Amino acid sequence: MFGWHWLIEWQTPYEFHGHLIDKVLAEEKTPYQHIMLVEFTRFGRGLIIDGKVQSTLFDEYIYHELLVHPLLLSLPTPPTNVLILGGGEGATLREVLKYKSVKKVTMVDIDDKVIEFARKYLYEWHQGAFDDKRTNLIIGDGYKFVEETKEKYDAVILDLTDPIKDSTSYKLYTKEFYEKLKRILNEKGGIVTQATSPSFSLEVYVTIYNTIKDVFKEASASYTYMASFDGLWGFVYGGVRPDLISENEINTRIEERIDGQLRFYDGYSHKVSFSLPKNIKNEFKKITKISTDEDPIYVPA
Repeated sequence: MFGWHWLIEWQTPYEFHGHLIDKVLAEEKTPYQHIMLVEFTRFGRGLIIDGKVQSTLFDEYIYHELLVHPLLLSLPTPPTNVLILGGGEGATLREVLKYKSVKKVTMVDIDDKVIEFARKYLYEWHQGAFDDKRTNLIIGDGYKFVEETKEKYDAVILDLTDPIKDSTSYKLYTKEFYEKLKRILNEKGGIVTQATSPSFSLEVYVTIYNTIKDVFKEASASYTYMASFDGLWGFVYGGVRPDLISENEINTRIEERIDGQLRFYDGYSHKVSFSLPKNIKNEFKKITKISTDEDPIYVPA
């Protein structure tokens, strides 16, 4: 449990990144995935699932703020009922609960061990969000939950592991699943998903965008640099157009809707995150693939 270790994280079949680990805090192979809680030399405490860094104390707030706030601030009326699929660390839940209007957040995660580890080791992530009276925490299959729920939601946030072949998440990136999400949204509701890395899996990022746009018609994409992922990371939004909201309007809505501090996200970072460079925008024109149950898109393992 103590001493130096190296995490060798494969980004493509042709390259990997090495992360020095000072201490392994906990490790377990569950029926769903291999989980590790560690202290990285550079990034501090971090969660690793199936050999891939999920988040670190160093920059988790950048990922989680950009995942949550462009969606919720782009809704025409403040959200009251939100669904999160995944997000076991509790940080996505933390950000949603900052909204004054939110009355209920249902969070569905398939692996209770991730929640257990988060409660014990990742307080900086969840900051007590699991015990908020507005939180409805469910351990279960997100796909099945969406198929069976009778509720309607203002927003659905997909904080998932990457769509690696045979993983628990890959079906949650398909046209068929997005159609199921559309049916449980309130009118003028929207979704967001983490969309992998434009640096290492650009085709996957673009295909997720194409698939969401095919279902919702309205879609937009953002990205940011994540040091702990050693590259760009992407997000895709459906049913809403955060990219059309001005810097000033974002700042106004933050003041009106949010109770609590944001460390990364504001009107300026919103504008920058949605300003995709020319080379990435060109890929949106070239790649037309849609992810379906019969032909899903995968990140190289």
